[in-house]
Amino acid sequence: MKKHGVLALVLAGVMLLLCGCGGMTTDDAMDYVQSALDCGYKAEVKKYAEITETTEKEAKKEYETNLDTIMKEAGFDDTGVSDELKADYRSMFEKMLKSANYKVKEAKETEDDEFTVTVEVCPFTAFSTVSDELDQWVTDTYSNVETIPSDEELNEAIMRKMYEIMSAKLADPTYGDKMEKEVHVKVNKDGAYYIPNDDLTAVDDALFPQNQL
Repeated sequence: MKKHGVLALVLAGVMLLLCGCGGMTTDDAMDYVQSALDCGYKAEVKKYAEITETTEKEAKKEYETNLDTIMKEAGFDDTGVSDELKADYRSMFEKMLKSANYKVKEAKETEDDEFTVTVEVCPFTAFSTVSDELDQWVTDTYSNVETIPSDEELNEAIMRKMYEIMSAKLADPTYGDKMEKEVHVKVNKDGAYYIPNDDLTAVDDALFPQNQL
């Protein structure tokens, strides 16, 4: 499964909707970043839609579309697992995104009406032992079986067990030490505010480190 990289699609995909012209204060910049993160990770779209002058329906649709993209990029179209299990994983991925641990701390105006916003993030570490636990379960369960299951049955069983392990850890997620990331609020040639994709990716990489997924 590709568990990393696709998470950024949820945040980056929603961020591409940015518009919001006009003057901005440091408080506005903080609200802007907070609402964008909340929209991308928590599916809390009301404030974001208000700030960016889009609709809640459009923002929610983008969020749902990106969840579908996560499923595709994670390889579920090729796993052969049941539709029921796919739905379970989709729900779990949504819960994982909503577990993102961040706090917008402050904003400073830089130049040309642009801003640097400091975001405190705590890395998600709840899945760090999933691979080892799953390997152990496979060994304990199938090392001495007399009848070997079919590839389809084995795949479904392993994916189901992984889902169970991950879901249990999501019930009480763990996090690493907090760190700070800078998010820049810039103005494009049309006078519209936006957040660079590189900043979004950096926040996402910090929230969901590859070596912890």
